[in-house]
Amino acid sequence: MKSRIIGATIMTLAMSTFAILPAFAQSGISNAAAVDAATASLTPTTATGAAPTSAAPKAVKAGKAPTQAQRLAALGARGEKEIQVRIDSLNKLVTRIQDLRNVSDAQKASIITTLQGLITNLNTLDAQIASADLSSTTLKESVKSITENYRVYALAIPQLNLFAASDRITTVINMMSVVGGKLQTRLAGASGVPNMAALQADLNDFAAKLTDANTQISAAVSEFAPLTPDQGDKTKMAANTAALKDARTKVQAAQKDVVAARKDAQTIINALVKYDKGTLKPVVTAPTTGTTTGTTTP
Repeated sequence: MKSRIIGATIMTLAMSTFAILPAFAQSGISNAAAVDAATASLTPTTATGAAPTSAAPKAVKAGKAPTQAQRLAALGARGEKEIQVRIDSLNKLVTRIQDLRNVSDAQKASIITTLQGLITNLNTLDAQIASADLSSTTLKESVKSITENYRVYALAIPQLNLFAASDRITTVINMMSVVGGKLQTRLAGASGVPNMAALQADLNDFAAKLTDANTQISAAVSEFAPLTPDQGDKTKMAANTAALKDARTKVQAAQKDVVAARKDAQTIINALVKYDKGTLKPVVTAPTTGTTTGTTTP
């Protein structure tokens, strides 16, 4: 019965590992392509993946060019809409970060402070764009700065995806560590299970894989957590992109470790279940030389 309970726990963990990949990996495209796209593009996307639609200029009669005032109004409306898309995304990111379970309070506070700073700056920029006193040149520069200086989608979103993936993997590691202790106890109490040496080797590999997964996650978090927006600095943008890619590689390595550990645990559980059902004959240790068997030779 204990083996069946542990087996059910492992199956639950198996389902959990399918949710480990970052959100950009679950969209049907490769992780590398997703990070490259997220860190290279200057064009924001909406929740559906489409670029936000700019407000169209006011209609003018056929054959009549829009006036300077109409062009400025259309440009200002487009800028305000792009700003609002970014502010909405940042607020959602703040909520998601607060829900992470295995990220330290200090790390959460650092990221949230950065995001809230961006929100404040965007609101200030929005107020500037809405001002009727802006000249054509100033308005164009203000709208241009939205994509160049507030690159929300270049860092914040892929960074949060890595945080979420690391958080889920850490949760699974902790759950599987508990299962590992239960498996060790069961093996210690089932000395007659065949191939005990092989099963113990599987358990040792199980523990090693979880240890390495934890190491990979810790290294990944240390790499991507301190990153800050590049604010249009191309050198910093390149450094952020490289750090995100390397951190992603470490998260993927941790995921592979967890999957391998799950296979080790399942092998052990299958053997214990068969042993409990009696389909695996217990190993009978042969008596040593000189041991009295209790029978007499006729």
